[in-house]
Amino acid sequence: MRKPAGPGKRAAVTPSSLTLVDGAKVELRELTCADYGAVVELSGTLSERDLYLRFFTAHPGYLDDWARTLTTRSREQCALGAFEGTTLIGLASYVKTTQPGYAEVSVVIAHQQHQRGVGTALLGSLRDIARANGIRHLVADVLAENVLMRKVIADGGWPCTQHLDGSVLSVDLTLD
Repeated sequence: MRKPAGPGKRAAVTPSSLTLVDGAKVELRELTCADYGAVVELSGTLSERDLYLRFFTAHPGYLDDWARTLTTRSREQCALGAFEGTTLIGLASYVKTTQPGYAEVSVVIAHQQHQRGVGTALLGSLRDIARANGIRHLVADVLAENVLMRKVIADGGWPCTQHLDGSVLSVDLTLD
């Protein structure tokens, strides 16, 4: 899923395929500008509850900008998509933070695709890419009520620290 990075570059991402828990085959690959419409379409499958759990609001007004950012390649970020046939069913991304070795991670899965192992597969692949790019910690703020995302994190089996501040759980996944 990854090729080593040279100085000042981000490791290239090699597409891969895998089998989900229900036996379905999906392709994991880096998102490109050609996937902009698919990301917008994926966001359209999310329920108000899904939107709230991911974006901390049920009506984010910046989904077009979010889709554009995810589909623009950069040394500071990586976005992977899980495709079942030609349909984008989930994505995971990281963006480097100002703290060396750290990146903020996020996962979005189409509403009807929950509990198939898509998020766990994406996060595992993204972890490998992040490590190849010198990232040692993936961090995220997750609403404490977001049981599905907390399960994805737990299913990864990585050492992590968690700190609850009100309704927000700050998670630090150690990649070493």
